[in-house]
Amino acid sequence: MKDRKSRTNHPRNFVGLVLLLGPLAAATALDFPPLRPPASMFRAHRDRFLARLPPNSIAILRAAPDRMMSNDVEYLYRQDSDFWYVSGIEEREAILVFRPNASDGRRYVVFVRPHDLHAEAYEGPRIGPQEAASAYGADAAFSTEEFREHLVRSDPSSRAFSGYLAGAEKVYLSDGGDGKWAEELREAMASRSDDAAPPTVVDARALLHELRVVKDTDEIALIRRATEITGRGHVLAMKAAAPGRYEFEVQQALDGYCAQNGVRRMAYPSIVASGPNSVFLHWDANDREIRDGDVVLNDSGAEYGDYATDITRTYPANGRFSREQRAIYDVVLAAQKAAMAEIRPGAPHARVGTAAARVQTQGLVRLGLLSGDPDKIVRDDAQRVFTKHPVSHWVGLDVHDPGSYTVGTASRPLEPGMVFTVEPGIYIGANAPGVDRKWWNIGVRIEDTVLVTKDGYECLSCFIPREAAEVEKTVRAGQPKS
Repeated sequence: MKDRKSRTNHPRNFVGLVLLLGPLAAATALDFPPLRPPASMFRAHRDRFLARLPPNSIAILRAAPDRMMSNDVEYLYRQDSDFWYVSGIEEREAILVFRPNASDGRRYVVFVRPHDLHAEAYEGPRIGPQEAASAYGADAAFSTEEFREHLVRSDPSSRAFSGYLAGAEKVYLSDGGDGKWAEELREAMASRSDDAAPPTVVDARALLHELRVVKDTDEIALIRRATEITGRGHVLAMKAAAPGRYEFEVQQALDGYCAQNGVRRMAYPSIVASGPNSVFLHWDANDREIRDGDVVLNDSGAEYGDYATDITRTYPANGRFSREQRAIYDVVLAAQKAAMAEIRPGAPHARVGTAAARVQTQGLVRLGLLSGDPDKIVRDDAQRVFTKHPVSHWVGLDVHDPGSYTVGTASRPLEPGMVFTVEPGIYIGANAPGVDRKWWNIGVRIEDTVLVTKDGYECLSCFIPREAAEVEKTVRAGQPKS
């Protein structure tokens, strides 16, 4: 059972929080460009994808299925990221077909649900096949009910492929997470073969994921906007943190600000972890009452136009770090700065993590939390007992965006347009073996979203307070006046 105090003071705290944040949120509201990314962005992505498909191949992509939250209640629909990347279509059950060598000129074909008055009375209007081609920039559009017919033409006198599969030696397939649909499609293709082997089915995601690693100008603008909104929310959350308030109140300050400013959903469940919870990497219950002397670790990021950001700040609940908290915080911040100093085009991605690990380890040895030669500790990866996780991951349509971190056996060289996090952390739980209790329940992570530029890098989120004194000052600005 979690240790917590009585909640009798919660209503008073909540009212105070509303009074505190209302004017601040209104005063910092932003003017935003349209939420929907431009059609030209998706067209450019399609062109790149088609150019990568080999001759005598086709690609088939399926929209994400609905996901159930409880009984007959669905989660807010979120399109499959690969599907969205090349289409910008949020329609459920939609199908995309790419034909690089289409003799009829229909290289990009869209299948959408037909109109259904009963279903649309609940869900809202569907675009329908008649309007889909012009709306989505397709060469042709049809009903999903016609998909099998177009893919494999019915011909009782022959078992040879016709339709879109005619002459296709390879089918690049992405099922959007609907494995049953993919299996049925494979069975249909296998049943329509003649003496020749049916086309080889390969996973389209590997090709798409590599295209997604380097962001274009429109994608960067959307990530930047997600970061700007989230960053303003983080400042409000710092001011909302105080002993006696609950983790979820801090979450509400940030998430609510994002919602007020055009964010339909957060990129992941917000993590607000205080005191002993700060050492858990993905704590998201957010239900503990914050105590005097706690650190508060807030890992939250918005999604804007389906593009994510990922930001973490750690701060003292009472506005002043203890000596031990400050010592750990300073090591983590120094590690992040050392990691960022390695970011430039051509530098191997792994160098970012290595730089952070070296500084973290030196600091842990200096504080007496590790012993031995720092270089050997890093070679053995022994610092992970406190640092826990890698220092960086790609960011894009997914908060943990896909794409390889290596080229062959070597670390992948950085390129302008890559976006990733730099997020060193140190986590010391209660009863950590051989660790003085004064260090217990201190979890610190500082995470920023960074863009590689032609000259180096731009930290998109470093406008949010990071220096310890500035963090303390920001938290104290929101503390209840006694």
